[in-house]
Amino acid sequence: MKCYIYIFLLLSIFIISIQCELITFSVATAALSSFAYYMYDKYNCEYQECCTDKYILSDIDRLNYMLTANLYGQQIAHETIINALRGYFHTHNSPKALVMSFHGTPGTGKTYVVQMIATALYKEGIHSKYYYFFNGRNDYPLQRKIDEYKEELYEKISESLRKCERSMFVFDEVDKMPEGLLNTLVPFLDYHSYHKSSKHNEFIYQNKAIFIFLSNTGSAQIVRQLASLWERGKKREDMRLQDFEKLIADGAFNEKGGFHHSDTIQTNVIDYYVPFLPLEEVHTRKCIVRAFTERNVISPKEDMIQEILSHLSFGPKPHNLYSMSGCKRIELKTAAIVENLSNSKST
Repeated sequence: MKCYIYIFLLLSIFIISIQCELITFSVATAALSSFAYYMYDKYNCEYQECCTDKYILSDIDRLNYMLTANLYGQQIAHETIINALRGYFHTHNSPKALVMSFHGTPGTGKTYVVQMIATALYKEGIHSKYYYFFNGRNDYPLQRKIDEYKEELYEKISESLRKCERSMFVFDEVDKMPEGLLNTLVPFLDYHSYHKSSKHNEFIYQNKAIFIFLSNTGSAQIVRQLASLWERGKKREDMRLQDFEKLIADGAFNEKGGFHHSDTIQTNVIDYYVPFLPLEEVHTRKCIVRAFTERNVISPKEDMIQEILSHLSFGPKPHNLYSMSGCKRIELKTAAIVENLSNSKST
């Protein structure tokens, strides 16, 4: 009987020792795998962009400097954007994604500002793989394909946020988008840190993302309000966001395009409607001087500046205070004058 007991005890000890060795081997394997993944991830992020602080800079001081140096006549936009971003990044756990909508006539700096924001936020700037740019005219041209567009857009945003919660999404020419398309974005813009994907049955975190819309809708309201305030003696630098924001939202909601009767406006998920005011001659002159400086023509002569100004249209009547194309047509006009100047010197 004792013999059987001894045999049983020996077998038990043997089995336990094997199990311990297996557990030790499993733990060691798991630890080795974790270490290998950590080293691969660290090595990988040394040489290519990752969703980390090393590549996502969020340098608002730099953005403020760039806007001060390069953006003319847009003190409302400048102050609103800087304050919005500072407040957003200083909030430890934001209840939602930051959503801004830029409105104004062509050539007032909307796209230019977006590029500066990307440069300040990402080490790779607009070339960052976490910066996404959609164009209404080119990417979504057909109203009849709206259901297909909606599914594609939802999947694209979901996939992007899975890769990096700190992504930035820019939608240009919203006024050229099919009506109803932007409704598919509401779950990403709403007051939640995350939402559950209806297709993949997973949680998508969105409260660290930034969404920016660019549109010409509301431009007529901006121009009329600016002219009205000017006629009443209010200086441009004394105007505030409150003078324009509701007018923009109402105008965008009622005009044809991507915002027409859109849920993005009705559900109040857009945090800031940012007006880009039409530029006066004093602002277009600064654009002209900068364009010449970039082509190594320092302090251009007055007749050169007047030559470019003669190609710009100013309105509305009767005062004709504002450039109808902003600074948009200045670059190529300047290039032509500089080229002509260069050819004259060489002959």
